[in-house]
Amino acid sequence: MDEINQYYKILELEPGASLEEVKEAYRDLAFVWHPDRFIHNTRLQAKAQTRLKEINEAYRKLRYFLSDSQQQVPTTRPTPSQTKPTPRRPPSSPNPSTPPQSPQRPQNYKKDNYGSQQYVQTSARQPYSTTSDIPWGSLIGTFLFYAMTAWVLVISKAPVWSWAVVEGVAWMGMTVLAIEGSSSQRCWAIAMLGAGGGAGWIAGNYVGGVATALAWAMVGCSLGVIAGTEPKARTVAAVVTIGGVIALVGFLAGNGAENILLVVVGSIVWAAGGFVFGTIVDAVIGSKTGTGVGNMLGFVLGAWVGAWSAAWNSARSKKVAIALVSAGPDIIIGSWVAIGIVAGVIAQMVAGEKLIELFNGFFTFLILAIISGLGLGFGWWLSTSII
Repeated sequence: MDEINQYYKILELEPGASLEEVKEAYRDLAFVWHPDRFIHNTRLQAKAQTRLKEINEAYRKLRYFLSDSQQQVPTTRPTPSQTKPTPRRPPSSPNPSTPPQSPQRPQNYKKDNYGSQQYVQTSARQPYSTTSDIPWGSLIGTFLFYAMTAWVLVISKAPVWSWAVVEGVAWMGMTVLAIEGSSSQRCWAIAMLGAGGGAGWIAGNYVGGVATALAWAMVGCSLGVIAGTEPKARTVAAVVTIGGVIALVGFLAGNGAENILLVVVGSIVWAAGGFVFGTIVDAVIGSKTGTGVGNMLGFVLGAWVGAWSAAWNSARSKKVAIALVSAGPDIIIGSWVAIGIVAGVIAQMVAGEKLIELFNGFFTFLILAIISGLGLGFGWWLSTSII
């Protein structure tokens, strides 16, 4: 009960407030603490993001608590002499000297089961809006993306293990969602990690065999985690840079290239040079944002240019780099499978976020499993019928 009272306190309510009061308080506080109102002040924006997470969590817990119990908390109800509600303190901006950037209500809201609105911080996932309780659009998207994946696997005569990878990724995403029971970042990070890793493995196997598949699976896992979380810009730059070099090295190694170490060394040297050059540019133009855009951009471009330059100048690696052009059809097939897997998992997770509020974890898992299974079956039937 102390925990419930703490949630009331976060929403600036007296313990025992009704569900309607909780929804009203949430709408007010979510509007006041929306990070988009502080886009010109990074310090206040970070503070608003932290505060909004607390408000979202308190609202979610109280909503479930009040809707499940179907009654108010009797031990904390005011006495009859105190039935007059205490006026709730109007929420105020964290810094009166910083006026709101826009008087309109922020757009990053989604309607919940009870008609109120909830702001969702998202990276790979996109908020959806629907007037129906069942997210039909996301479920149809899940079906179609898995059908597309199965169709490409059949017409490309993919090995059996490719089907196992797709099924494993789908089931892992559904299992994590059912266990987590919410749209937490950890839930999305795990699902996208599996989707990225599976997509990278299948795509890499098409264009370079096992060596390329391993390298691209590592890159896919890293990119998937980034897509499911909210990392800092420097983290994204580092992962994208290192991932790009690993993807190139994996492709070259999978096609029998020599002097792979030269590619790594070239990327490191050029990345260092690009970082120094970008830092100088930042200093010359007097960048005061603190983000270091110049040195991050120089680091990324330097590493990629260095890696490709070293690969092209190496006798054997040059032939392999040229072979990249001739591998066009395989790359297209692998890319379509990768797109289908990732898009299917995203649609599946978006649908699951809504379903988990309507049903328990088991039924949510069952619905998603049936939809994805029907999609794979339909794609297989369609491709075999046409062929």
